[in-house]
Amino acid sequence: MAEHTTEYTDVNGTPFTEADIERWAAETEQGYAGKHLGPSAPGRPISVGAQAKPFTLRLDAARRAKLDDAAQARHITPSQLMRDLIDAL
Repeated sequence: MAEHTTEYTDVNGTPFTEADIERWAAETEQGYAGKHLGPSAPGRPISVGAQAKPFTLRLDAARRAKLDDAAQARHITPSQLMRDLIDAL
């Protein structure tokens, strides 16, 4: 098998390669039984409770870039960074 050197980055900034994808596929085909996996549920995950409602914030490009950079540096989503900032108030 040829060596895969293409590198990708997930939404949280974690790098992975084509070799990782191949390994994950092989694990899945063998019946991966990782303990961190639970039953799947349709829809978006509710990370802050069932009563959570979306909140829209309009940002110019520079502010959005700052938000995205700060979230990526912390390996979290921009939404989680905003929740963390609000909780710190």
